Amino acid sequence: MPAFYRQSIQNAVNQQINISKSKRRTMLNREAIGQVVSYCTIAAAHDLWDWGEKESTILTLKMNNAASRYILDLDKYGTPEARKRLRERTAHLMPEEFWLSAGDLVGSEKKLRILAERRDAAKMIIRFMAESLEEMGYTPEQIEAVKKEAKANYAQFLEWSKDGEEVAYDRLRRVIEDIYGVGAMVERVEGEDPIFGKPLFKKDF
Repeated sequence: MPAFYRQSIQNAVNQQINISKSKRRTMLNREAIGQVVSYCTIAAAHDLWDWGEKESTILTLKMNNAASRYILDLDKYGTPEARKRLRERTAHLMPEEFWLSAGDLVGSEKKLRILAERRDAAKMIIRFMAESLEEMGYTPEQIEAVKKEAKANYAQFLEWSKDGEEVAYDRLRRVIEDIYGVGAMVERVEGEDPIFGKPLFKKDF
């Protein structure tokens, strides 16, 4: 299976909107969201159009290429200009901005900050997807349908995470195996605490 979440897209989504003492936690949060939303997006297109392995692989590679283009702009022009160029390339495909489900991230200032980081990373992934699907010949209306399905897939992942983060990642792995027709590994982004839900087993140390 071609790994979607390669270094290129990891570097793209890890550009923080806030730099603070919690920089490492912020990066892990963005990395985890980038990976999960990427797979939710691939799964959305696969299910909507009954894709086989070939079409899923093409979208996978094109999304990586879109991330690489963003990183080239980032290195050359800096973050504000790179983001502006990405928005301009995809503006006609995004009549409405993509807003990731909040889940239980409501209430405290800390939770709202985490939600802002997650939504920021997810918006980039969705724009990579929109740019890629247009290259594949899909219309803005079809791309909008993928956005809605991807959001529903992410909501399902959050539901799975209520049974434990390891459970959610294992179920996502099975979805990806079905898409590509081969064994898959969806690596859980490691942090001091679970990012999406409670741990399946509590640590004794």
